Amino acid sequence: MKSGPTIQDIAAAAGVSKSTVSLVLQQSPKIRAETAEKVREAARALGYVYNRGAATLRGRRSTTIGMVINDLTNPFFVELLVAIERVLAQSGYTTLMAHTAEDLEMQTRVLQSMREQNVAGLVMSPALGTPDSLPAEIRSWGIPLVLVMRPMGTDVDTIGVDNFVGFQLATEHLIEQGHTRIAFAGNRAGYTVATQRRQGYLKAMADHGLKVDPRWIIDVELTPEGGRQAVRAIFDLASPPTAVVCYNDQVAFGVLRELDRMGKRAGKALAVVGCDNVVASEHTNPPLTTLSAGADTLGTIASETLLSRLEESAHNEQPIMQYFAKPKLVVRESSTGPAQ
Repeated sequence: MKSGPTIQDIAAAAGVSKSTVSLVLQQSPKIRAETAEKVREAARALGYVYNRGAATLRGRRSTTIGMVINDLTNPFFVELLVAIERVLAQSGYTTLMAHTAEDLEMQTRVLQSMREQNVAGLVMSPALGTPDSLPAEIRSWGIPLVLVMRPMGTDVDTIGVDNFVGFQLATEHLIEQGHTRIAFAGNRAGYTVATQRRQGYLKAMADHGLKVDPRWIIDVELTPEGGRQAVRAIFDLASPPTAVVCYNDQVAFGVLRELDRMGKRAGKALAVVGCDNVVASEHTNPPLTTLSAGADTLGTIASETLLSRLEESAHNEQPIMQYFAKPKLVVRESSTGPAQ
């Protein structure tokens, strides 16, 4: 019985020769672009997977791990990847890394390529809008998967942060400093992590009987430019907030820079709290108060979880790992000035 579509099936569907299909799958430049696209479309329609490593890997397990990350412009993910790669290397695995830049089409291409490369396992931070069905689809390929930072249900190994507790803690800190008008910068509609962080902020405000003006919840990109826009939105208000809790350190860095451009100082004109505690947060002016869950620890746990999946037998499967670290607040000068 035929286990799946063959090169001959693709050739028939595309109306070309078997040798043409073979050259397209090997990404040969000898084939015209329109012909190559017709072949690739036929292959996709038939569900064909070209395994580049089959000849050399047949009969032995791959030692390559795929790492698919949504945003390598964020230093936190770089620090996380360094920890993951270190642990995997100690166990004899090499890593194949890809950056999707929050692009779903890019993510699809990357995952298909890694499947073709016969990776032994995947560590992934999914792009925004990733369908809920993806983890099950990857498991159907026979490839163990560990998600990092962005949860997608309770039936897949996931290593991340307790976002609700973290942002409740950050907001409590600002309230303890005397602030009653506190903004949240980095709200992203329909984004699970942003929702969890916003809910933690709102819970702390409600616990203290503090009303939240909807204009204090500021929807900006999760970048330094988003932080700069948030500061402008805050100071455009007739009665602006005196503090802001930022979605991540990247947003907070933009807040600090825009305050400096305006001749204002964080901790005095506006108290600022970030999230991630990336290396640079200690060296900003002023040093940034931020939430820390430990990129090194999270990366180590993610790696060890994947390694356990690779080593377990079919008769010794471990329960699904759902680990969400409770962040700690690292207090620095950006949040300790007087409330206004």
